[in-house]
Amino acid sequence: MCDPITLAVAATVVTAAGQGMQALQANKQAKYQAKIADRNAALENEAARTEIENTRTAALEHYRRTAALKGQQRVTAAANGVSLDFGSAADVADDTDMLAREDVNRIYQQGFQKSRGFEINASNFRADANSSRVAATNALVNGAFDMAGTALSGASQYSKMKAGQGATSKPSFKSVYGARTGPA
Repeated sequence: MCDPITLAVAATVVTAAGQGMQALQANKQAKYQAKIADRNAALENEAARTEIENTRTAALEHYRRTAALKGQQRVTAAANGVSLDFGSAADVADDTDMLAREDVNRIYQQGFQKSRGFEINASNFRADANSSRVAATNALVNGAFDMAGTALSGASQYSKMKAGQGATSKPSFKSVYGARTGPA
């Protein structure tokens, strides 16, 4: 069986090593989370660009359908001998233009809202990535402080044990876990 001083030193070393490993693992985990958040931000930005293109395409399709409708209106009016320059036929053409503009405006507003949502998500993911990078650094700093605290505590306990061995009375020792060891 090892003497109490050797056990205390070994316990201090093992505890400090465990704290160091835990800090390294927390650092790796936080860096991984930052990488995933960066990737998600890139995907959200891509989705926003795609939504802008989809909005433009929808608006162009609507312009084409409107042009086809206006063409049908002209053909129908001409077939019935009605001029599109005045009267109710002109009103129908004007109303068609007005409604088409309103529809296109709505298409663009909806596309803007969707792309804005993607951009907000991308911004949130970038903030998460930055937060994770800070957490990675903090994990290492906290781990270093924990290891230093353990080492100092072990050194303090070691010096107390060492001083207790030189005494003439029966020494009493405490392990790093607080249990009494040594002669009773």
